[in-house]
Amino acid sequence: MDLRHLRYFVAVAEELSFSRAAQRLHMAQPPLSVQIRALEEELGASLFERTSRRIYLTQAGRAFLVVARDVLERANTARTQARKAAEGIIGELVLGYTASSMFNVVLPRAIRLFQHRHPEAILSYREMGSNAQIDALERRQIDLGLLRRPEIPIPAEIRIEPWYVSPLIVALPADHPLARQSVLSVADLKAERFIAYPRDAGIGLYWRVIALCRASGFSPHIEREVQESASIVSLVAAGAGVSIVPSDFSCIQLPGVAYRELKDELASSTLYMAFRLENQDLPLQNFVRLLRDLTAAMP
Repeated sequence: MDLRHLRYFVAVAEELSFSRAAQRLHMAQPPLSVQIRALEEELGASLFERTSRRIYLTQAGRAFLVVARDVLERANTARTQARKAAEGIIGELVLGYTASSMFNVVLPRAIRLFQHRHPEAILSYREMGSNAQIDALERRQIDLGLLRRPEIPIPAEIRIEPWYVSPLIVALPADHPLARQSVLSVADLKAERFIAYPRDAGIGLYWRVIALCRASGFSPHIEREVQESASIVSLVAAGAGVSIVPSDFSCIQLPGVAYRELKDELASSTLYMAFRLENQDLPLQNFVRLLRDLTAAMP
C-alpha cells in the first residue's frame, strides 16, 4: 500500500463514482477500478458496495476513510515541513554564547531580526564559556558559538572567525583619584588591585589583561577572580579593586562605578563566531550572514 492507493480510495469515497473520481484524478476509469480492487485484496476487506446504479461505502470503507484522510494530511504536512526546512523557513538553531557577548549592540539586534524574518524557526540559547562551546560544537550540542578566542587548539572541522571588536575600558570606583581623568593608560593602573575573570574561564579576557599589563611594564596584582560580569562591576563599586573590561560592560550602571577609556593601542577585545564547517543548515547560514552584515554596517 502506498499514498497513491490512499488518494485513489479517498477520491472514489468522496465522489461515490468511479467515473467522477477518475476525472478528478486525471486518469482513465479502468485503471482506477483495478487499483481499488487491488487495495481491497491487500486489506482483505470490501471497501465499497457496488450496485448497477451507484456505489456505497461499506462499514470497513467508512472506517478506512477516516484513517486514509489522516495519513494523507500527515504526509502533506511532512512534505510542507521538509520543504520549509530545506528553504530555511523552519528549523532549530542552538546558539552558545558567553555572558559578556550579550552586552554588545549587535547580538541582541541580530536575534530580534532573525526571529522577525524567520518566525517559524526555533532559536535556543545556552550560556557557556568559550572552551565549553568548542567542546559543544564538536559534540553537535550547539550549532553556533559566540565566544572570545580560547587558549586551546581549535579542531580543524571548526571554523572560528572574528565578528565584533570592542575597546577595553577600565571600571574603577567613582571616588578613585584616577576617575577624575577622562582617559587613562594601562600603566596608570600599576599600583591597583585587579578584579578579573578566572584564568580558566575559557574566555581569553584574563590573559588579555595580563598581556596588556606586561606590555606596560608590570604584572597586575589580581585581587579576586570572579565568573559573573555583574559581580565584577559590583565588587568595583564596593571598592575591592579595578577591572579592565569590554566597553559594552558600561551598560551595567551601578552607583559608585566609573568607566574610563584606555588609550593603549592594543586595548581591545574580539568576539568570535565558531561553527562546524560541515554544517550547511540554512538557519545557521542565515544567522551567520546576519551577524556579518550587522557588524559590517557599524560605524
